[in-house]
Amino acid sequence: MSIRDLMDNKAKVIYLEDRIRLLEEEIETLRRQNQILAEAQNIQNMILKKSLVGYYILSGGVFRLVNSRVVNYTGYTQEEIIGKDAHFMVHPDDQDTVKKNSLEMLGGSLLLPYEFRIITKQREIRWILEVVASISFEGKPAILGSAMDITKQKITEDQLSQSENLYRTIFETTGTGTVIIEDDKTLSLINSEFEQITGYSKTEWEGKKTWVDLIYEKDLPRLEEYHRLRRIDPNLAPRTYEFRIVDCNGNIKNMLSTNCLIPGTRKHVCSIIDITELEEKGSELLIKTRNLEELNTALRVMLRQRAEDREELEQTLMAGIKDLVLPHLEKLRKGGSDHSRQIYADLIASNLDEMFSAFSRKLSARFKSLTTTEIQVAHLIKSGKNSKEIADVLNVSSSAVDVYRYRIRKKLGLNNQKVNLRSYLLSLP
Repeated sequence: MSIRDLMDNKAKVIYLEDRIRLLEEEIETLRRQNQILAEAQNIQNMILKKSLVGYYILSGGVFRLVNSRVVNYTGYTQEEIIGKDAHFMVHPDDQDTVKKNSLEMLGGSLLLPYEFRIITKQREIRWILEVVASISFEGKPAILGSAMDITKQKITEDQLSQSENLYRTIFETTGTGTVIIEDDKTLSLINSEFEQITGYSKTEWEGKKTWVDLIYEKDLPRLEEYHRLRRIDPNLAPRTYEFRIVDCNGNIKNMLSTNCLIPGTRKHVCSIIDITELEEKGSELLIKTRNLEELNTALRVMLRQRAEDREELEQTLMAGIKDLVLPHLEKLRKGGSDHSRQIYADLIASNLDEMFSAFSRKLSARFKSLTTTEIQVAHLIKSGKNSKEIADVLNVSSSAVDVYRYRIRKKLGLNNQKVNLRSYLLSLP
């Protein structure tokens, strides 16, 4: 073998060694790629198996692959789902919307997940949140869908919405001016009753102003101290107290306020009632009570005087009858001549006239300023006659009787007193 042949063989050996090394490197690369693919496949399988999200692949409008999460929230087995139409579980009322949303997401015009309802194998309605994307599966165009069961969240949202509507209704119809006050004293929520009391609208105050701007300046330091103490310990500040506000027209109004810190926050609820009119009526009632007490005192004096006068009159009448009437009646009863009987009768009549004449003088002394007609009217009023009845007896008009009533009250000093005229006359002997 020549040197040339040896050199050719050596070159071939070197070439073969290089090719072998390259093949080994390619094999190692393929091995690593296969390992990566295997790991990716394992990860993908693990994701499909363990994910909290339901994954599925649709091809040709039917299910080709689903993971266990889809099985969990639909109630169907994988075998019952694979090969079925893509919308066989979708609620009939939502099918058109689902088709529209999925096409828009695949086309790129819809970016956010969309919600819809499904009917499970157990005929339960559940809410699903879904996104879809275009993929290739087994060499053909397909859709990868991922979905979450959000039924619990939807129920919670509905409950929260109902609760919010309930509390907002209570807040608006509580009958008192109610506000929610933030830690920085801002009025974050105001009801319509508060608007009526203050005259300010929600748009002017909600989230923009503090209650400090409403308070009468002399009450402000006290209320600011309550606000500070309430956030240290709710028990340090009184729950109910009074203060004054200045409404939109500059009127000072008295308020009765009830306050409560919202648990877990530094906000508090404040409800107010306008007691301005109540306090004014309270003052009027106090004055009327005092006047009534004075009137009661006067009536007690009058009643006591009436009792004394009645007792005096009874004693006078009894004494007169005993001394001036009964002796002559006794003689008259024993008989005698007609002439003597006439004398006794005349004496009895004369003595009775004298007795009642003294009584009349006593009445006249009490009513000496009254005219004869006014005394008649007074007696008729005392007996319970009304103006029309008195007018009929005296043959005068009702307006004339009203004039007599006015004159009697004036002469008796009753014009400026809230005293019933008949009650007053009945109190007299």
